[in-house]
Amino acid sequence: MNVRVRRERRDSSFVGVPDPELETMNRTLIVLLSSALLLGCSSVAARDEVHKSDAPAAWSLRGWRIIGCCCTAPCACRINKKPSYCHGCDHTDVVHVEEGVMGGVNMNGVQWAVVGRGFGQGVDANWAYVYVDERASEAQYKALGDWLSAGVGGLGKKAPYLAGNFRGMRRVPMTTTVSRDKHEYGVAIPGILDFQTHAIFNPGHSEPVMSTGIMDAFGDRFVHSDTPRHTYSDPTLGTEWDLTGRQSNQAEFTVDSARAARGGIGWGCWTAHSDFGDDAPYGEQQASRHEHRP
Repeated sequence: MNVRVRRERRDSSFVGVPDPELETMNRTLIVLLSSALLLGCSSVAARDEVHKSDAPAAWSLRGWRIIGCCCTAPCACRINKKPSYCHGCDHTDVVHVEEGVMGGVNMNGVQWAVVGRGFGQGVDANWAYVYVDERASEAQYKALGDWLSAGVGGLGKKAPYLAGNFRGMRRVPMTTTVSRDKHEYGVAIPGILDFQTHAIFNPGHSEPVMSTGIMDAFGDRFVHSDTPRHTYSDPTLGTEWDLTGRQSNQAEFTVDSARAARGGIGWGCWTAHSDFGDDAPYGEQQASRHEHRP
């Protein structure tokens, strides 16, 4: 497996991002942190307060998402453990909405990809960038931006740990594919991203390997998958990687603002960092401490 990560600059001026759009989206410190991400561990009173003050207008989404990262399987972050590497989790998250509404805007067919780094030992290195399918209308693009922005306040001090520096958002040509049996998913952004997943089946089993009770923005379960292809390169960000063969997972989802407000999904319970009392080693540190004695 070949893993290459190169980053050359961290400014927030990017080709293809008009200044008004960037100014609006700079409100987003964390990507994919709608109210679903921040209400998981709040008390009832706290959830009500967040929902009233920071949550977006009523929304509902049905679709699928795939996530791949640099870590080994299974995904440690999903069970509140530290990632494989001290630098954190270099990841790609792709969301396709089959049917949905955000603040009264029809979101059917809208799809986007989030690329970045999070969960690392050094918070300053965390970042995120959003690519939106160019077929999204102005109203859909704005609704998505508002939805992504709305959940920042509820995460409070955890915000920099989960995603960190927001580096921008822009429209791009984007193609997604799904096999008829929904075991294979893929996304392509020409010249930038090629990411494919395939559900894992254990020998003798007719259903794919699944995990439940996990942390996720869109539910509490997913299917484990192989990653036949996961390459990324964006010259405007000075970042590239090849995570082919590394961890990935896929899931269908149906979620709405009422379900999010009840808690039990999202990242509100996440504490896998020494700043929150977790002094366990990262995966690579565990490996270095292991001594084999015949």
